[in-house]
Amino acid sequence: MGLVRLYFKGVSELASTENVGLLTLVDEKRERQLSVICDSATVYQFGLRTGKAEVVPRLAPEVLWQVIARNVDLRFQVVINDLVDGEYKTLLYMPDILQAIPVRASDGVLIAEIAGLPIYIEERLLRRQGMPHKDDQVSVSVPVNVLTTEMLQKALDRAVEKEDYEKASQIRDELLRRKKKGPST
Repeated sequence: MGLVRLYFKGVSELASTENVGLLTLVDEKRERQLSVICDSATVYQFGLRTGKAEVVPRLAPEVLWQVIARNVDLRFQVVINDLVDGEYKTLLYMPDILQAIPVRASDGVLIAEIAGLPIYIEERLLRRQGMPHKDDQVSVSVPVNVLTTEMLQKALDRAVEKEDYEKASQIRDELLRRKKKGPST
């Protein structure tokens, strides 16, 4: 399993989508980027931390991390290792004891930012899901397979409403692929 180190680049809200944001991660060479869908609460949490507010060190996640760091002599890292039905499978991994705790990808990125932890992704997954990165780009492409089924259904409804049948067909194909696969275990 080859791992590639990722770095948090930024967070933004998705245009024309309610309560959905996008976290952007880039590889060390700044050649590829990964987009992670998140909810508006996560966008807000990142906003608090980028605003340099004095209260941030006293927020619960920062305080809890200080307690962990002071009382546990372990290394931690965040590892993104799969994509299932629009959700990146992510682990808070402790390499010293070979244990991992599943975590939402967006929460894993937030934890990594709070605690200064490295973020890794399996190389094959980055090759499959990553997009070319340019430092000055304004818009971001998001592969359809990183959207949740609910988000896809809403996008399908919008595409049909706008009579964008090509886009509707692509979205329908992804929904059918997921339905055919059945519920993930």
